[in-house]
Amino acid sequence: MHPNHPLTSATDGSPLGLLLHAYDQAIAACRARNSARAYRTILTLREAHPCDSPSSAGIDGLYAYCERAILSGDFLGAAHTLQQLRSAWQAADRITNVPAAVTSRPVQFAPTLSPAVQTGRDEPDVSPTS
Repeated sequence: MHPNHPLTSATDGSPLGLLLHAYDQAIAACRARNSARAYRTILTLREAHPCDSPSSAGIDGLYAYCERAILSGDFLGAAHTLQQLRSAWQAADRITNVPAAVTSRPVQFAPTLSPAVQTGRDEPDVSPTS
């Protein structure tokens, strides 16, 4: 990769950091209405994402939408879609990086009982209206 490539200048160097940085670059380019830079960065995102599953094909379709939006001058639509994708990647990272202390505790569920079950009656108490 070229040293000035958007994916090589992320601060933490992790795969997620590089990906989020690329989204930041694409979103910034859309906000600046810089179609060439936005299009190049989205192309990089598309190339970095393997299309070997139905869900990845859906993401690729969103990238294709962003490219078409940029080419037609809809920078706001492209930026919004890119921001949503970026947020989804961040949320997925938070879910997968839950501290061990949180995940090691057993989860207990308390069933919610209806009033009829709680009182031991077969049917709920229904009073006639007068």
